Amino acid sequence: MPKVQPNAKKRLLRLKEGAVYLSLSTWQLRRVIQSGQVPVVRVGPNAPWLVDIGDLDKWVDTHKETID
Repeated sequence: MPKVQPNAKKRLLRLKEGAVYLSLSTWQLRRVIQSGQVPVVRVGPNAPWLVDIGDLDKWVDTHKETID
């Protein structure tokens, strides 16, 4: 079995962790997900929503703007 580094970066985050990562509330991230802007990973029908950190980074990139 491969060893996992103790400081390895997690790829999938729970909703609360994803919200902290984006500096949003969990409800704001939930609305982003429900609007279809960020997909979720679910292992089973009652499993918690998991968000891929790469998808969160893509969402941030699409919402960047410059202020004149």
